[in-house]
Amino acid sequence: MNPETPVMVYQRLCALVQDSYGMFGEVLLHCVSTESEIQQNSEQLEGHVCLLQALRVIQRLTRDKCSLLFSMIDSLWPPPVDPKSHDDLLRSPSDRVPPPCFCYRLSIQLGHMVPLSGQTESPLYRPPVLQTLREILQDESSRRRCSFRATVVHKQLLSSNAGDREMLLFVTDPSLQREPNTDRNRRTIAVCLSSSCLIQSSVTQALDALRTQPVLMFRDAVEENAQIFCWEQTVIQLEPEDSSFSIPRPIILDHLGPETPPYTLCTVTGVVVAVDESTAFSWPTCSFCESCRLETREHQKGFLCLACGAVVDEPTTKMQLEVFLSCSSLSHCTVKIKLQQKTIKSLLNSTSCTEGYSVENLLGSEIGPLSVFVHVVNRSHTVWIGLEECDLH
Repeated sequence: MNPETPVMVYQRLCALVQDSYGMFGEVLLHCVSTESEIQQNSEQLEGHVCLLQALRVIQRLTRDKCSLLFSMIDSLWPPPVDPKSHDDLLRSPSDRVPPPCFCYRLSIQLGHMVPLSGQTESPLYRPPVLQTLREILQDESSRRRCSFRATVVHKQLLSSNAGDREMLLFVTDPSLQREPNTDRNRRTIAVCLSSSCLIQSSVTQALDALRTQPVLMFRDAVEENAQIFCWEQTVIQLEPEDSSFSIPRPIILDHLGPETPPYTLCTVTGVVVAVDESTAFSWPTCSFCESCRLETREHQKGFLCLACGAVVDEPTTKMQLEVFLSCSSLSHCTVKIKLQQKTIKSLLNSTSCTEGYSVENLLGSEIGPLSVFVHVVNRSHTVWIGLEECDLH
């Protein structure tokens, strides 16, 4: 394979269909290789009456084995009109038909799922209903589908494995940033992106350049026990800039407390009471690209950066430092935090030690408020909280 030839990534499109008898089916469509093909197929098929030819039944799917698919079906049940007559359905509880307990997975060849010409949007089609994050948190359903717009303020990878894209996106919207917070909702929500969720390149690029804090539209995510998950049926799109959908700067976060759960964002202020010397170290990096791949130059001064090729006379020193804090609001808790470079330098520069850095000189220093990601909360005997400082720009 020519290394300069772009690698084509093929994804199989799936469609959830409903016939005139109210039965659902998951249709596996042809493979696509570009996002424009995905967009084109979605616009041509979604919401329209289509003729399906040469169908092949692959599998009978049941509710207990395909709970995620049936959570999507439940969000569309009952249909807004009678599937056969298109008359309005009776809404009394005694007349309600239970949602289907099975459906079929079908396969169809390219060009055999054709929108009928002259047909407008089907009366059975239900476009997504966007909710605010506050409305989603207030719903007490055990599991349901939800769609919303939100601003991404932080990204946290859940695995160091390059092939595993599972991550947490911390999002917020104007409804959660509103003051005063009378109903004590969380200021941000963690959205878990499964590796099975298809993420478009435009979304990936926006997340990689997170300084812009992109606004995303999440369609058919799963809300369960006040947590939000994105699986293979979830669609994520990058939204254009909208002045009416603005949040305050800086972002308002919850304060760290004894009941703060793991995998959340919050703020913390405290006094340094100990330093974890076993995890403290420093290393030189390229002053141009910040890579740590430096190599000494034989018989010459300075270093050669293997990443960008620059000759580095004075490398930039980076440090890792984890400290224990005493927090006024957490009197009986052990709080350990991994600090970012900016905070480390500020903390070290505030000491009066002239020869290197002394642990004793760091003790008693006050830091914060800092934005932090809560990694671990252990409540087995006493409360132990592990934090990592994050930059929300």
